[in-house]
Amino acid sequence: MNMPHPRMFSMLSHRLASASALVAVLVVMSFVIPDVSFAGTGGTEFNSAYTTITNWLQGDLGRLIAASLLVVGLVMGVVRQSIMAAVPAIACGLVATVAPTIIGAVVTAVI
Repeated sequence: MNMPHPRMFSMLSHRLASASALVAVLVVMSFVIPDVSFAGTGGTEFNSAYTTITNWLQGDLGRLIAASLLVVGLVMGVVRQSIMAAVPAIACGLVATVAPTIIGAVVTAVI
């Protein structure tokens, strides 16, 4: 008669303990995950900072940044004798003034 080896019982009990631990984790996660799914609905703490930065970029500071980047880009273009040297600075000025509108439209879009 072929008797199972005692180590097989040890391995079987270890696997059973691992499986029961996995089931316990899955049960706990099923109670935790619904609460986590609503984690992105808040964020009112950052509204004042977002509003301040948006107002800066779309207001006089944004215009000043865009104008100074335009001047820097034009000077770079003259010094290097190529208009391609001015393109990154002009693009940065454009993005600085237009980005808050685009980000606001993307973030508030309804999926």
